[in-house]
Amino acid sequence: MFTFTDRYTFEWPVRVKLPSAEGEIVQEFTGEFLLPGDELEIFAQAKVDTAAEMVEETRARLSKWWVGWSGIAVEGGGDLPFSPENRDNLLRQRAVRLAVDAALSES
Repeated sequence: MFTFTDRYTFEWPVRVKLPSAEGEIVQEFTGEFLLPGDELEIFAQAKVDTAAEMVEETRARLSKWWVGWSGIAVEGGGDLPFSPENRDNLLRQRAVRLAVDAALSES
């Protein structure tokens, strides 16, 4: 039986591709996402004029749906706790932003 909820969250693998001299390094963590009520909210194209505006719009869109994670460590040991501030800092990194966007689209 299907039970509808308008606040359904789910986990999905996020694969971050980092550049290196030997080629791409892929690191993975588990993202927790809120399922949008309408899938168009994931794929809607923003009306932007510049690349900077596109990046800002993508960050804002992803921050609505990316609500948690596990498997992100910090240099020196320990785990990075989820917070809106930590999420926003991660979304400033192009590799992370692209990986989260791809994960949300795949899911």
